[in-house]
Amino acid sequence: MITISDVAAGKIKEIMKAEGMPQAGLRIFSGGGGCGCSGPQYEIAIDDKAGQGDTVVENQGAKLYVDADTAKALEGAELSFINDDRGEGFVISFPNGAPQTGGCNCGPDTASGGSACGSGGGSKGGGCGCGC
Repeated sequence: MITISDVAAGKIKEIMKAEGMPQAGLRIFSGGGGCGCSGPQYEIAIDDKAGQGDTVVENQGAKLYVDADTAKALEGAELSFINDDRGEGFVISFPNGAPQTGGCNCGPDTASGGSACGSGGGSKGGGCGCGC
């Protein structure tokens, strides 16, 4: 199952508080195939509750809702948050290498001058990007 880094958990709670929905969380779901990536891209949206069959992942009170199909694809992944010279946003990483079903480990985000996939994410429906 996907995990939530401590930094991402803090950012999720910050976003939920700013939205006036402290009990809500983020939903992560497959956004379809990537443009030249080796697998699907994932999208993130605010959701106030888990759906039927969802897995709920929590860290420090931050919630992430994941449907069953997406949960399988994200086995062993981590949702983290970056804020550096490339920008800020949520990033899905697969610490033990690329997942068997593809994913976001597709190389540099050359369109924005970044050096890591997902650098163009963002907390407003971001997900990961592949520089396409």
